[in-house]
Amino acid sequence: MEIRDIHNTDEQYTRAEAGDHERLREVLNAELELGRLLFTAGSPGQRILDSITFLNEKLEGGKLKVFLGFEALVISIEQGGKKRVGMVDYPMPASLNANAITEISRYLHTLPDSTDPGTVLRSLEQLSLWRHYDRLLTVMAVTLFTVIFGYFNHADEYALLIIGIAACIAAIARILVMDRGYSYYIVVLATTLIATLVAALLSLVIPTGTPLISLIIPCIFVIPGYQLINGGWEVLRNHLHIGIPRLVVFLNVIAIMTVGLLAVLLVYSPGPDGPGLYLPVSVSLVTVTILGGLTAACYCVFMNAQRQAVLICFICGAAGRLLRNGIVIAGGDVYLGVFCGTILISLLALVLCPYWKLPVALPLVAASVQFIPGYYIILCLQGMAMIISMGQSVPYTVVATTITNGLLSLFVAASIVMGTLLPLLIFGKERRWY
Repeated sequence: MEIRDIHNTDEQYTRAEAGDHERLREVLNAELELGRLLFTAGSPGQRILDSITFLNEKLEGGKLKVFLGFEALVISIEQGGKKRVGMVDYPMPASLNANAITEISRYLHTLPDSTDPGTVLRSLEQLSLWRHYDRLLTVMAVTLFTVIFGYFNHADEYALLIIGIAACIAAIARILVMDRGYSYYIVVLATTLIATLVAALLSLVIPTGTPLISLIIPCIFVIPGYQLINGGWEVLRNHLHIGIPRLVVFLNVIAIMTVGLLAVLLVYSPGPDGPGLYLPVSVSLVTVTILGGLTAACYCVFMNAQRQAVLICFICGAAGRLLRNGIVIAGGDVYLGVFCGTILISLLALVLCPYWKLPVALPLVAASVQFIPGYYIILCLQGMAMIISMGQSVPYTVVATTITNGLLSLFVAASIVMGTLLPLLIFGKERRWY
């Protein structure tokens, strides 16, 4: 953490003035530490800004200016003619730490007026922000999440078996690669390669009618859906310095995953997918509702969420999936179903979260990631690679399918961002998110 004083360092202060400057420095340190903890936990930008503003009011820090960037946070506070500027840098968050966001929120809500900034800084440093689930539970959650995602994309029963085995092995490999200290993007590439290779080998011995789905879906859990949702929120709130980089991180991961997938698909090209697994409408609606809740519960494990959040996320995820599929079954577009489903998720989160004192962002992300069109994004990029390699001889069907998958992905992603954000802007416009 770096603190830079605006005033001339040679100026002589009285004892009282020196005390005021020291307190201002402690206020700045506390606010910088709060912003650093929230950013590294994957918090939305608006929550970071509102939390720093709230803490500044409690500490009576005076006039506040905040520049929230993707690599560093700069804060300027001015009081009684005295001004200090501080900066703290931080690493890119590799995941969303729901426990950290929740603990910080609860601490701020219990903060009394006129608190000593030194005490606040020590309290922030002592918060229990990292609660690690058992690794076996994490691998199980990853496997179940990925299998359910395969069902949502119409994989058949044998493809679901392939997806489950490949995702389980990939999740274990991901943990091992992370433990060796490799960078985030190397972890993404290694996980994608292992998941796709295992799925390709299994598809040679397990007869599946949806081989392409069985190859693509096992690595889908690597996609940072929270970066897409957070980045979309930031751009719509005009926080471009943090929103655009988050969207770029999401696109980087998709591009790296595509490289890993194409490395396998260029060697082993499965046949076209069949109709997949379909259930009667009445049974399917009940099934997808339960599975929608389970995907949100599984994502709670990824997010390191507390137990109180699991029930709310399950309810929101189940309700959103029920409405989405109900609209599609009734003849509505997928984009409309996703848009309405995410609006319902957002409204439920606004109603339920205050009773459990949980941040609204947690169920919004956990319940909405099930709609991320990762499968279609990867298919679109795969089609683009085929167009480049085949040139003018590329069949029209490949071009049409690529454009269709790309537009579908774009509209679904926009529906997720708009559906989750609109209720917050309309019904929570006077609320400060801290």
